[in-house]
Amino acid sequence: MIFGNQIIETKNILFKMKKSLFAILFFSCLIISCIPDDSDSGGDDGPITANIRFEVVTTRNSEAVITTTIDNETDTENVENLPFSLTYSQTEIEAGTYLRLTYLENGSYSVSEEGSSWTDYSAVLTIYINNSVAATETFDITEDNSGVKQIDLTIN
Repeated sequence: MIFGNQIIETKNILFKMKKSLFAILFFSCLIISCIPDDSDSGGDDGPITANIRFEVVTTRNSEAVITTTIDNETDTENVENLPFSLTYSQTEIEAGTYLRLTYLENGSYSVSEEGSSWTDYSAVLTIYINNSVAATETFDITEDNSGVKQIDLTIN
């Protein structure tokens, strides 16, 4: 009879192990089914249509060369009067879209024995997306530091 009791105990142990294994398998499937698929991300990864505005405002009116870039499309304008603003309406953008705004002082100034007609000023370069500031920077423009100023933005 001792042998029979051992068989019954072994069956009980196997039954308990099967129940435990089933419970582990059930809860594993339940947890995995609750993890969202990549396709269920709400569509935030796709392109959107937005208004992109490039703007340059200076504390002194001057001539300038201004370049705007959206990915590989670049426009350059010789601007005779500032401030400058250019809007690209209903432009498709997505993660990785690259934007750049470049400013180059291009005014004419006289130099005489009394000195130069140059006066220092500041320039604010701003990129807006749907009327919200996406990137901005202020630059001090001096006679010795009047080279290219630019801001860059990559959409995340």
